[in-house]
Amino acid sequence: MIKIFFLSFIILFSNSIFAEDILNLTFLGTGTPRPNIDKLGPSILLNYKNEEILLDVGRGTVVRLSQIGNDFSKINNIYISHFHYDHIVGLADLWLTSNLWQKKENTNVYGPKGIKKFCDGLIKSYNEDISYRYKDKNYSKLNCKNFTEVSDETSLLNITPFKNSHGHIDNSYGFKISYLSKNIVYSGDTTISDNVIHNATGSDILIHEIIASSEKLFKNNKKLRDMSSTHTTIEQLISVLKVAKPKLTILNHALLFGVSESDVLKSISNEYKGDVIFAKDFMSIDLGQELNIFTIER
Repeated sequence: MIKIFFLSFIILFSNSIFAEDILNLTFLGTGTPRPNIDKLGPSILLNYKNEEILLDVGRGTVVRLSQIGNDFSKINNIYISHFHYDHIVGLADLWLTSNLWQKKENTNVYGPKGIKKFCDGLIKSYNEDISYRYKDKNYSKLNCKNFTEVSDETSLLNITPFKNSHGHIDNSYGFKISYLSKNIVYSGDTTISDNVIHNATGSDILIHEIIASSEKLFKNNKKLRDMSSTHTTIEQLISVLKVAKPKLTILNHALLFGVSESDVLKSISNEYKGDVIFAKDFMSIDLGQELNIFTIER
């Protein structure tokens, strides 16, 4: 049985949104490539009018879905932000396990240029397992398509990919999710990006990555300095927020070295007075007439 505990964080919105028009977001994984049982790989589940969509499929996505009682049967569309392994390593697990659960519909996977090649390799890797389990070839397939092939009729939500600025990765994207008058922006992995700022301006929720470290670690570790150049520092994030002014900012995929979440929030609050919180695995949000944040207990 799933128990839901509501937190005291509520933001009021227009009365034009009815109960049936609530969009739910659940953070399945909020972590980074570093193994952490409390913060599994990046993945967000969107649920709107009984349609379920995944943004990225990181390590442990299937485990988290199982923990919240989701059997994958309604997840027919997946959006991949880029090809760093921590955002895609859970795709094979999701596909193969959903077939064990006898998923009926095929699964569309939308991603940057190269997604078809990636999926072809993934499918080939499991040919032996597939041929053993499904001799009649009656199983749910992966349909992998470039973002340019996304149809307006694919989803009840309007999901618009946009390029961000993830250093050496040319094909790295964020997503803008729109329905009715509501907008949510998922930055993906990025340093400061004009496209993120443009899409996030006036948004209801901005889900943004961040990197932060102690001065000592930053000074003494070249690899950390190089990594910081492809992610968003506290100073850069503050400049994004001052322009975009989202109603709520949720920090996700946080690369923290020698500093705590509270340290980061304190530094941000010194310069920016908007609402900023950190994402946590199992954190769930209902966005409608009100914005309600709660935790799903497994």
